[in-house]
Amino acid sequence: MKLRNKQTKAFALGSAIALSMSVVALTPSANAAGYVIGVSNGWAGNSWREEMVCAIKAESTLSKKVASVLVASRTTDSAGQLADVRSLISQGVNAIIVNAGDVNALNPAVDEAVAAGIKVVAVDNAITDKSATIVSNDQVAYGAVGAEALAKAMNYKGNVLYMRGAAGAGADTDRNTGFQKVMKKYPKIKIAKTVFTNWDWATGGTMANQLLQPGKFQGVWTSGIDYPVVQAMTTKLHGKYIPLVGADNNEFVHQTISLASKGFVGIIVANPAVVGGAAAKVAIQLLDGKSVKSPVLLHPVAWTMASNAADITSHYYPDQSATFSSSTSIKGLTSFTASQLFRCRAPQDDPETTG
Repeated sequence: MKLRNKQTKAFALGSAIALSMSVVALTPSANAAGYVIGVSNGWAGNSWREEMVCAIKAESTLSKKVASVLVASRTTDSAGQLADVRSLISQGVNAIIVNAGDVNALNPAVDEAVAAGIKVVAVDNAITDKSATIVSNDQVAYGAVGAEALAKAMNYKGNVLYMRGAAGAGADTDRNTGFQKVMKKYPKIKIAKTVFTNWDWATGGTMANQLLQPGKFQGVWTSGIDYPVVQAMTTKLHGKYIPLVGADNNEFVHQTISLASKGFVGIIVANPAVVGGAAAKVAIQLLDGKSVKSPVLLHPVAWTMASNAADITSHYYPDQSATFSSSTSIKGLTSFTASQLFRCRAPQDDPETTG
């Protein structure tokens, strides 16, 4: 992701916080501790993941304790990501931050890392290996808060188009748990159609254009693939919008603002990509010998123009891409400014520049 260097203020969306392989390394004398942090990202080319990696780099640079960040970022399957984690182990990293594609598949490599004295932090998608520290949005709550707000916007009746993420991914499974729990409370709401978008924008847009028909659905829940669905409503529903749950994606925020006068109810539930920075902070704390209770969770809330118009309006960034995750900091868990995030530099890229 090419992030533009633009000063912005934090966009937490009401989150209540309780709290290409790069192999160039610096010598430990570059900073106090000389830690080397590895990152395994099994989904390249996704702007959310790229922003996540930028946040890891920014937080690591600001810490003055990390000599280098080695990033294994490619679109691969579980076997490929397992190999990436093992490659990072062989390079002698001190900690590994992993966004796993499968909750169980990486456990053997995680065990190998821990046996080698390496700290493992699972970010965004939780894994089942108990030796890893989890840093994530509370994805069960994410599903539940969005579902509750959607039910209210639908007047607690009607058909829902349920657009999930990727089958088997921890975040998708957890969000489904929260969503289904809420839906069971409202017998007049029916989950009329369930599809998996694999968190792909084009796929979500194609599905919406195929499925949306006037009167067929009274609401849509998306696992963050949101703005192409709103675009499809304009043509397929002839501009008669129905409520939709999405994430803090820049264009969806824009649609929520600009289409409110036309009756569109956008429900924004933040899923900050900068949680990567929080994972870096936790990894450094673990390397410093501090105790961190797992999981470290962000607690999302739902925002609508009816209740949060001023906040939403002030946090649309016209100079950023449609898929930019508009949260740029997490109170207590990230230290970088927006401009430092946008710079996207690891310590080995420019160790002297932090401002």
